[in-house]
Amino acid sequence: MVILLGICGGCTDFRVAEAHADADRIAKGAGFSSSVMDSAPFELLTYQRVNPAGDTVVVYFEGDGLAWINRGQVSDNPTPTDPVALRLAAADDAPTIVYLARPCQFVAGTERRNCDPKYWTTARFAPEIVAASDRVIDLIKAATAKHKVELIGFSGGGVLATLIAARRTDVGRVITVAANLDLDYWTSYHDVTPLFQSLKPTDFTASLAQVIQIMFVGDRDDNVPPSIAAHYRASLPADARASIISIPNFSHQCCWADAWPNLLREARSVQ
Repeated sequence: MVILLGICGGCTDFRVAEAHADADRIAKGAGFSSSVMDSAPFELLTYQRVNPAGDTVVVYFEGDGLAWINRGQVSDNPTPTDPVALRLAAADDAPTIVYLARPCQFVAGTERRNCDPKYWTTARFAPEIVAASDRVIDLIKAATAKHKVELIGFSGGGVLATLIAARRTDVGRVITVAANLDLDYWTSYHDVTPLFQSLKPTDFTASLAQVIQIMFVGDRDDNVPPSIAAHYRASLPADARASIISIPNFSHQCCWADAWPNLLREARSVQ
Protein backbone atom coordinates (compact mmCIF):
# COMPACT_ATOMS: atom_id res chain seq x y z
CA MET A 1 0.00 0.00 0.00
CA VAL A 2 2.83 2.42 0.78
CA ILE A 3 4.41 1.72 -2.58
CA LEU A 4 1.13 2.31 -4.39
CA LEU A 5 0.62 5.63 -2.63
CA GLY A 6 4.14 6.67 -3.54
CA ILE A 7 3.57 5.84 -7.17
CA CYS A 8 0.29 7.75 -7.18
CA GLY A 9 1.94 10.77 -5.60
CA GLY A 10 4.71 10.60 -8.17
CA CYS A 11 2.14 10.46 -10.96
CA THR A 12 0.46 13.59 -9.61
CA ASP A 13 3.78 15.42 -9.36
CA PHE A 14 4.59 14.48 -12.94
CA ARG A 15 1.15 15.56 -14.18
CA VAL A 16 1.41 18.93 -12.44
CA ALA A 17 4.94 19.52 -13.70
CA GLU A 18 3.81 18.76 -17.26
CA ALA A 19 0.78 21.01 -16.92
CA HIS A 20 2.94 23.82 -15.55
CA ALA A 21 5.39 23.43 -18.43
CA ASP A 22 2.51 23.59 -20.93
CA ALA A 23 1.15 26.71 -19.23
CA ASP A 24 4.59 28.30 -19.34
CA ARG A 25 4.76 27.68 -23.09
CA ILE A 26 1.34 29.23 -23.69
CA ALA A 27 2.22 32.23 -21.55
CA LYS A 28 5.65 32.76 -23.06
CA GLY A 29 4.18 32.67 -26.56
CA ALA A 30 1.87 35.52 -25.59
CA GLY A 31 4.61 37.61 -23.99
CA PHE A 32 3.63 36.92 -20.37
CA SER A 33 6.03 36.66 -17.45
CA SER A 34 5.43 34.37 -14.48
CA SER A 35 5.13 35.32 -10.84
CA VAL A 36 3.90 33.48 -7.74
CA MET A 37 2.28 36.05 -5.47
CA ASP A 38 1.87 35.73 -1.72
CA SER A 39 -1.74 36.45 -0.82
CA ALA A 40 -2.44 34.80 2.50
CA PRO A 41 -3.45 32.15 3.14
CA PHE A 42 -2.36 31.09 -0.36
CA GLU A 43 0.36 31.63 -2.91
CA LEU A 44 -1.14 32.15 -6.34
CA LEU A 45 0.46 31.67 -9.73
CA THR A 46 0.07 34.61 -12.08
CA TYR A 47 1.14 35.29 -15.63
CA GLN A 48 1.36 38.97 -16.49
CA ARG A 49 1.87 41.21 -19.49
CA VAL A 50 2.14 44.86 -18.49
CA ASN A 51 2.13 47.80 -20.87
CA PRO A 52 2.05 51.53 -20.04
CA ALA A 53 -0.83 52.09 -22.47
CA GLY A 54 -4.34 52.23 -21.16
CA ASP A 55 -5.77 52.53 -17.67
CA THR A 56 -7.28 49.05 -17.23
CA VAL A 57 -5.95 45.77 -15.88
CA VAL A 58 -7.70 42.80 -17.49
CA VAL A 59 -7.74 39.85 -15.09
CA TYR A 60 -8.45 36.29 -16.22
CA PHE A 61 -9.47 33.65 -13.66
CA GLU A 62 -8.88 29.97 -14.32
CA GLY A 63 -11.63 27.39 -13.96
CA ASP A 64 -11.88 24.82 -11.18
CA GLY A 65 -9.34 22.57 -12.86
CA LEU A 66 -9.12 18.90 -11.97
CA ALA A 67 -11.23 19.14 -8.82
CA TRP A 68 -12.52 15.57 -9.07
CA ILE A 69 -11.06 12.39 -10.60
CA ASN A 70 -14.57 11.03 -10.96
CA ARG A 71 -17.94 11.56 -9.33
CA GLY A 72 -16.84 9.85 -6.12
CA GLN A 73 -13.12 10.67 -5.89
CA VAL A 74 -11.66 14.07 -5.07
CA SER A 75 -8.46 15.01 -6.87
CA ASP A 76 -5.36 15.53 -4.75
CA ASN A 77 -4.33 18.47 -6.96
CA PRO A 78 -6.66 20.85 -8.85
CA THR A 79 -4.16 21.92 -11.52
CA PRO A 80 -6.09 21.95 -14.82
CA THR A 81 -5.19 19.56 -17.61
CA ASP A 82 -6.16 22.30 -20.08
CA PRO A 83 -5.84 25.91 -18.81
CA VAL A 84 -8.69 27.36 -20.86
CA ALA A 85 -8.59 30.77 -19.15
CA LEU A 86 -4.88 31.07 -19.93
CA ARG A 87 -5.59 30.31 -23.58
CA LEU A 88 -8.24 33.04 -23.54
CA ALA A 89 -5.78 35.49 -21.97
CA ALA A 90 -3.16 34.63 -24.59
CA ALA A 91 -5.67 35.47 -27.34
CA ASP A 92 -6.44 38.90 -25.85
CA ASP A 93 -4.53 41.91 -27.23
CA ALA A 94 -5.31 44.26 -24.32
CA PRO A 95 -2.21 46.16 -23.14
CA THR A 96 -2.15 44.90 -19.54
CA ILE A 97 -3.36 41.39 -18.76
CA VAL A 98 -3.03 39.24 -15.66
CA TYR A 99 -3.88 35.55 -15.56
CA LEU A 100 -4.67 34.31 -12.07
CA ALA A 101 -4.67 30.61 -11.24
CA ARG A 102 -6.91 29.34 -8.49
CA PRO A 103 -5.46 28.35 -5.11
CA CYS A 104 -3.21 25.27 -5.25
CA GLN A 105 -3.11 25.14 -9.05
CA PHE A 106 0.38 24.80 -10.58
CA VAL A 107 2.26 25.54 -7.31
CA ALA A 108 4.46 22.97 -5.58
CA GLY A 109 6.73 22.58 -2.55
CA THR A 110 6.65 25.42 -0.02
CA GLU A 111 4.46 27.47 -2.37
CA ARG A 112 1.67 24.92 -2.00
CA ARG A 113 0.32 26.38 1.25
CA ASN A 114 -3.00 25.54 2.89
CA CYS A 115 -4.01 23.19 0.10
CA ASP A 116 -6.90 21.47 1.79
CA PRO A 117 -9.14 19.65 -0.74
CA LYS A 118 -12.11 21.64 0.54
CA TYR A 119 -10.69 24.57 -1.44
CA TRP A 120 -11.45 22.85 -4.73
CA THR A 121 -14.67 21.16 -3.58
CA THR A 122 -17.25 22.61 -1.18
CA ALA A 123 -15.16 25.71 -0.27
CA ARG A 124 -13.90 26.57 -3.75
CA PHE A 125 -15.45 30.05 -3.38
CA ALA A 126 -14.82 30.49 0.33
CA PRO A 127 -14.45 34.05 1.67
CA GLU A 128 -10.70 33.57 2.09
CA ILE A 129 -10.33 32.54 -1.56
CA VAL A 130 -12.26 35.56 -2.80
CA ALA A 131 -10.26 37.86 -0.52
CA ALA A 132 -6.90 36.40 -1.55
CA SER A 133 -7.65 36.75 -5.27
CA ASP A 134 -9.03 40.25 -4.75
CA ARG A 135 -5.86 41.24 -2.89
CA VAL A 136 -3.72 40.21 -5.86
CA ILE A 137 -5.70 42.62 -8.03
CA ASP A 138 -4.99 45.43 -5.58
CA LEU A 139 -1.28 44.63 -5.61
CA ILE A 140 -1.13 44.58 -9.39
CA LYS A 141 -3.11 47.80 -9.72
CA ALA A 142 -0.70 49.51 -7.35
CA ALA A 143 2.34 48.16 -9.22
CA THR A 144 1.02 49.18 -12.64
CA ALA A 145 -0.64 52.48 -11.65
CA LYS A 146 -3.85 51.44 -13.40
CA HIS A 147 -7.22 52.57 -12.08
CA LYS A 148 -9.78 50.20 -13.61
CA VAL A 149 -10.20 46.46 -13.92
CA GLU A 150 -12.03 44.14 -16.26
CA LEU A 151 -12.69 40.65 -14.90
CA ILE A 152 -12.95 37.58 -17.13
CA GLY A 153 -13.47 34.05 -15.88
CA PHE A 154 -13.87 30.59 -17.34
CA SER A 155 -16.24 28.12 -15.66
CA GLY A 156 -15.74 28.43 -11.87
CA GLY A 157 -13.35 31.27 -12.58
CA GLY A 158 -16.39 33.20 -13.79
CA VAL A 159 -18.03 32.67 -10.41
CA LEU A 160 -14.91 33.99 -8.69
CA ALA A 161 -14.77 37.01 -11.04
CA THR A 162 -18.40 37.80 -10.26
CA LEU A 163 -17.91 37.50 -6.50
CA ILE A 164 -14.92 39.85 -6.68
CA ALA A 165 -16.90 42.32 -8.79
CA ALA A 166 -19.53 42.42 -6.05
CA ARG A 167 -16.98 43.81 -3.58
CA ARG A 168 -15.17 46.32 -5.80
CA THR A 169 -16.06 49.73 -7.22
CA ASP A 170 -13.52 49.85 -10.07
CA VAL A 171 -14.86 47.05 -12.29
CA GLY A 172 -15.71 48.15 -15.81
CA ARG A 173 -17.27 44.82 -16.82
CA VAL A 174 -17.35 41.15 -16.00
CA ILE A 175 -17.21 38.60 -18.80
CA THR A 176 -17.89 34.98 -17.96
CA VAL A 177 -17.47 31.90 -20.13
CA ALA A 178 -19.43 28.72 -19.36
CA ALA A 179 -19.73 29.83 -15.73
CA ASN A 180 -21.90 28.06 -13.14
CA LEU A 181 -23.12 31.35 -11.69
CA ASP A 182 -26.15 29.94 -9.86
CA LEU A 183 -24.33 27.47 -7.64
CA ASP A 184 -27.40 26.03 -5.94
CA TYR A 185 -29.13 25.37 -9.24
CA TRP A 186 -25.93 23.89 -10.70
CA THR A 187 -25.32 21.43 -7.84
CA SER A 188 -29.00 20.47 -7.88
CA TYR A 189 -28.87 19.96 -11.65
CA HIS A 190 -25.99 17.50 -11.26
CA ASP A 191 -27.31 16.03 -7.98
CA VAL A 192 -24.03 16.67 -6.16
CA THR A 193 -23.14 18.07 -2.74
CA PRO A 194 -23.95 21.78 -2.43
CA LEU A 195 -20.97 24.12 -2.11
CA PHE A 196 -21.99 24.92 1.45
CA GLN A 197 -18.67 26.53 2.41
CA SER A 198 -18.72 28.91 -0.57
CA LEU A 199 -19.99 32.40 -1.26
CA LYS A 200 -22.60 32.58 -4.03
CA PRO A 201 -23.17 35.29 -6.65
CA THR A 202 -26.92 34.99 -6.10
CA ASP A 203 -26.39 36.35 -2.58
CA PHE A 204 -24.95 39.60 -3.97
CA THR A 205 -27.50 40.59 -6.57
CA ALA A 206 -27.92 44.12 -5.19
CA SER A 207 -24.18 44.82 -5.55
CA LEU A 208 -24.05 43.24 -9.00
CA ALA A 209 -27.14 44.87 -10.47
CA GLN A 210 -25.24 47.83 -11.95
CA VAL A 211 -22.15 45.91 -13.08
CA ILE A 212 -21.96 45.21 -16.80
CA GLN A 213 -22.06 41.42 -17.06
CA ILE A 214 -21.73 39.45 -20.28
CA MET A 215 -22.30 35.72 -19.92
CA PHE A 216 -21.19 33.44 -22.75
CA VAL A 217 -22.80 30.01 -22.76
CA GLY A 218 -22.37 27.06 -25.09
CA ASP A 219 -25.58 25.45 -26.29
CA ARG A 220 -23.91 22.00 -26.12
CA ASP A 221 -22.43 22.45 -22.67
CA ASP A 222 -23.42 19.45 -20.53
CA ASN A 223 -21.44 20.64 -17.51
CA VAL A 224 -22.86 24.16 -17.32
CA PRO A 225 -25.92 24.21 -19.58
CA PRO A 226 -27.43 27.55 -20.61
CA SER A 227 -30.18 27.15 -18.01
CA ILE A 228 -27.62 27.90 -15.28
CA ALA A 229 -26.97 31.39 -16.62
CA ALA A 230 -30.70 31.89 -17.17
CA HIS A 231 -31.43 31.06 -13.53
CA TYR A 232 -28.69 33.44 -12.40
CA ARG A 233 -30.00 36.23 -14.64
CA ALA A 234 -33.48 35.70 -13.21
CA SER A 235 -32.09 36.33 -9.72
CA LEU A 236 -30.97 39.82 -10.76
CA PRO A 237 -33.27 42.83 -11.05
CA ALA A 238 -35.00 43.10 -14.41
CA ASP A 239 -33.03 46.25 -15.24
CA ALA A 240 -29.65 44.77 -14.33
CA ARG A 241 -26.93 45.33 -16.92
CA ALA A 242 -26.51 41.62 -17.55
CA SER A 243 -26.86 39.77 -20.84
CA ILE A 244 -26.48 36.16 -21.97
CA ILE A 245 -24.89 35.31 -25.31
CA SER A 246 -25.42 31.72 -26.45
CA ILE A 247 -22.88 30.27 -28.89
CA PRO A 248 -24.12 27.45 -31.14
CA ASN A 249 -22.23 24.13 -31.12
CA PHE A 250 -19.92 25.11 -28.25
CA SER A 251 -19.43 22.72 -25.32
CA HIS A 252 -17.84 23.40 -21.96
CA GLN A 253 -14.27 23.19 -23.28
CA CYS A 254 -14.72 23.71 -27.02
CA CYS A 255 -14.04 26.03 -28.76
CA TRP A 256 -13.72 29.17 -26.72
CA ALA A 257 -10.05 30.00 -27.24
CA ASP A 258 -10.23 29.72 -31.03
CA ALA A 259 -13.19 32.09 -31.20
CA TRP A 260 -12.10 34.37 -28.37
CA PRO A 261 -10.87 37.44 -30.30
CA ASN A 262 -14.24 37.78 -32.04
CA LEU A 263 -16.27 36.98 -28.93
CA LEU A 264 -14.23 39.45 -26.92
CA ARG A 265 -14.88 42.25 -29.40
CA GLU A 266 -18.60 41.53 -29.09
CA ALA A 267 -18.45 41.53 -25.29
CA ARG A 268 -16.48 44.77 -25.10
CA SER A 269 -18.97 46.52 -27.38
CA VAL A 270 -21.66 46.10 -24.72
CA GLN A 271 -22.15 49.28 -22.71
